[in-house]
Amino acid sequence: MVPRVFTPPRRKLTPRTSAGYAAVHFAMWLHIQLAGTRFEELAPKLNPWQRWFLIHALELNPDGSYRFKTVLLWVARQNGKTFIVALLILFRMFIDGDAQVMGVAQKLATAKKTYEHAQKIINAIPRLARELDPHKPFSSVNGELWFQLSGGQRYWVDSAENGGRGLTFDLVFVDEILKHKTFKAWSALSKTTAARRRSQLIAAANAGDMDAIVQRHLHKMAIDAIEADDDETSIGLFWWSPPPGMPLDGPEARAYSNTSMNYNLPQENLAAYYVSDPAPVFASEVGNVFVDSSVGGPFQPGKWAEGFDRLSKRKAGGDVYLCVEVSHDRSWAHIAFAAYRDDGLVHVGIMASKPGTDWVVPWLQSPERTFIPAGITFQTKGAPVSSLITEFKDAGIDVIDWGGPDLGRAAGLLLDGVNLGKIKHRNQPVLDVAAGSAVMKSLGGGYVVDAKNSPGDASPLWGVAGAHWLLKNPPEQFVSAYEDNDLMVA
Repeated sequence: MVPRVFTPPRRKLTPRTSAGYAAVHFAMWLHIQLAGTRFEELAPKLNPWQRWFLIHALELNPDGSYRFKTVLLWVARQNGKTFIVALLILFRMFIDGDAQVMGVAQKLATAKKTYEHAQKIINAIPRLARELDPHKPFSSVNGELWFQLSGGQRYWVDSAENGGRGLTFDLVFVDEILKHKTFKAWSALSKTTAARRRSQLIAAANAGDMDAIVQRHLHKMAIDAIEADDDETSIGLFWWSPPPGMPLDGPEARAYSNTSMNYNLPQENLAAYYVSDPAPVFASEVGNVFVDSSVGGPFQPGKWAEGFDRLSKRKAGGDVYLCVEVSHDRSWAHIAFAAYRDDGLVHVGIMASKPGTDWVVPWLQSPERTFIPAGITFQTKGAPVSSLITEFKDAGIDVIDWGGPDLGRAAGLLLDGVNLGKIKHRNQPVLDVAAGSAVMKSLGGGYVVDAKNSPGDASPLWGVAGAHWLLKNPPEQFVSAYEDNDLMVA
């Protein structure tokens, strides 16, 4: 599969003008060695995009050096990037025969994934294992992590901040370049290949957010060279992405960016991510397009608006669940609710929204309230709203704690509900604005609303997430202070 955007070759690519053909044959050899063994997944057959990439990324100059000193591989997640880079590293070490390699990432654990993949391949193939240095093949002491061959070739692994200082390399692999928010690490790493004639620096990732400063800078340089038809450029860009403006909700758009779709990446998995991921996350990680997560909100385009129903209401006598939420700067407090409708869908909204926090408990205790909540929740630890727990205890109002993994579960439930059309709401500006602008962040394998970095007050939406979570996970028994004191709540 050919990427939509790529740096064109200077000349026709053949086994004489690209080392990629040799790399493809090496990949085939690895696959044959491991086929039928318990290690065969370590070296699968190359997908078409991987063969194409190797041939184009390893284009040669007439003197045998590599044309591209910097290779930018932008491909959606879970499409075989780790293996293709591990293959490149092994190819440079075993076939080129003189490579000093460095693999880095912002986190050492990320950099180790490719290293460990390459190491497992070596250990699984006796012919490769025999070429390890017989005296000291591996090192993992004193902060160093590397393996080396008897010919002196070595593969080092480190974090991006520490890697490469004072050393020179033939190949540097920078994983997750979208995590680089300053040029400090990149500037140091890029100098480590300057003295090597056949050096390459490979940066790989999916397209990032606005804070992917280094990735966006390199991307612009490559795009400028492509648009100027500059065949002297030494930056090669290979970007699998859909055409600008193409909706990401269909298989055609996903096929543009997910190069392994229907090979070893099931299409139905990508469709599920469209529902469960925040919209900017899906666009970046699956759509492989550059995004600005500070605009547009967390839902897929148009889905929150599709949930508008001016007649939406809870079913008669149905349970209502509440969540209290406070803005990041504590200037506003909101009481959100969730309840089932007659048609089985969920009705959500903001029941009360006022400045400050001292009104919340009196409002809940007021005789003007007309029904009993089936449950009340909020984050009792580590959040702006948590300070209210003492007031609730003093008032005898039971609170169901919302925290830990349940925060991520709540965000997932809300995303699923809105994107699948199972959540309805009326027109409430305080909630609609939050739904259209809230930013989400990763936390513990899931997502939560990022109140600090959202452009406005995202707490109304987060309150709805809490109320909806409680509706979907009702307490087995909830004894309400309102029942004890003959109070009703609306």
